Amino acid sequence: MPKNKKILIVEDDEPLRDMYKMILEKEEFDVTTANDGVDGLAKARKGGFDLVLLDLMMPNLDGLGFLKGLKEESAKTKLGPIVVLSNAGYDTVAKEAESMGAIGFLMKAELLPKELVAKVRQYIG
Repeated sequence: MPKNKKILIVEDDEPLRDMYKMILEKEEFDVTTANDGVDGLAKARKGGFDLVLLDLMMPNLDGLGFLKGLKEESAKTKLGPIVVLSNAGYDTVAKEAESMGAIGFLMKAELLPKELVAKVRQYIG
């Protein structure tokens, strides 16, 4: 996959965010990170990402607030699919996220590095 595939990771857990970034950069993805929904939404609205990995539970603005904000003011340039990251299990919040535009769900606790890479490639196409 070419280096120019851009991924936005919106995750408040710093060690996890850094690990995802390191794994994906090793596979030559161009990774941008945001430490909460407010920062993530500002970056997403600029657009240009091929994929967004979005945590649901975050301070300041959670994943659902991020999706709602993006619906209210869409990205200036094309934004790829949004995939939800959570430890909550596939529940009503994940269902709601999908009804608001997220196309997939990844369980953080069960996500091995090689699975992360495989899923990202699958979603980017």
